[in-house]
Amino acid sequence: MSIIDKLLETQELATLPPVAAKVLLLIENENIDIREIARVVETDPTLTIKLLRVANSPLYATYTDITSVQQAIINLGLNRLTNIVLGVSIFSKLFMMKEKGSAELIEKFWWHSSCTAVVAKALAEKIHFLSKDYEFIGGLLHDIGKLTIFQYDTHLYSKVLSLVEFSNYTDLQAEQEIYGITHPVVGLALANLWKLPMELTNIIGFHHDIENLSNDEGSEELAIVRIADMLTEIWDAGFYEGLKSLSLKDTKEWKFLVEQKPELQDLDLEVFTFELEEEFKNSRIFLQLISE
Repeated sequence: MSIIDKLLETQELATLPPVAAKVLLLIENENIDIREIARVVETDPTLTIKLLRVANSPLYATYTDITSVQQAIINLGLNRLTNIVLGVSIFSKLFMMKEKGSAELIEKFWWHSSCTAVVAKALAEKIHFLSKDYEFIGGLLHDIGKLTIFQYDTHLYSKVLSLVEFSNYTDLQAEQEIYGITHPVVGLALANLWKLPMELTNIIGFHHDIENLSNDEGSEELAIVRIADMLTEIWDAGFYEGLKSLSLKDTKEWKFLVEQKPELQDLDLEVFTFELEEEFKNSRIFLQLISE
């Protein structure tokens, strides 16, 4: 049995949370019934409460109180609502797995993930990128392969952290040496197992490797998430990537975005990144809303 098979047979990871799986099935239907999606979400009271908290948070600034799932769909749009449901349900399920490893490490992981999600969303808004909100859930779940590897064998993962912290390895180099596999490869297998949308699957599987993406679905979101990922690492909200410094204008992801939107060449990147850093306050708000 391969290491990926061993990783993915973990019961907690084998299936999506039931509501998330049902919502994904419903949105594949050309004749989507908003009321049916609302009814499915409302079968999970805890998820519904967390969903409404997020919908009414500063992240989405709707300027009107949202009191029902159906109203959330109308106000936020189906794509955004679906991604919040996916993100919140997966996040909530995996956040509760603390007992299988170091609670401190798990909390650090989710702090990085939350920061990446919030900064990616803010970045997308600042460059006026119109999307289905995949950059937010992509930021939240981009490193899901790391969590999978860590939970598989916490003792082995301590060796990965040691190589990153004390031997100047990157996370990918350390994972390859210790496990013989990297977290994007594991994350891609998990996303395929869960049958996540292609845009989200690409973010999870190729956030370190945009140039080798075999299709264009979600490539802009992928670049946005990776930039947010690197920024949060530099801003002391990372998760042991081994990144020591960052020149944003020289990254392949920023160059890709500039190719798509040439007007970005005129941005004052110092001011731009400072404004993004201010979004950290919303990261803590989001984490509190989901983990309570």
